[in-house]
Amino acid sequence: MTSTPEEFVGSLAAAFPDAVEFASNCLIVTHGMARVRFDYQVAPSWRIGSLQLPSLLVDITVLDGDPDAVEALIDRMDRATQRGGG
Repeated sequence: MTSTPEEFVGSLAAAFPDAVEFASNCLIVTHGMARVRFDYQVAPSWRIGSLQLPSLLVDITVLDGDPDAVEALIDRMDRATQRGGG
């Protein structure tokens, strides 16, 4: 994922107000009938020519929830962390 930890945390906090538990390099999101843990760590930056992009490795662990609720949570997380381009 091309993001800084601050951008990642901020995106999830904005997408799921009052539904995010914060810990060191970990976020737990509870939304509807799903509870998902996102562990993240800084990875080496990606370099494309003179452009340098931050990088995170994110592990996703389903803690609770039915498959449809988990899929909806992860889809919302994915949209919240996408960057515009073009």
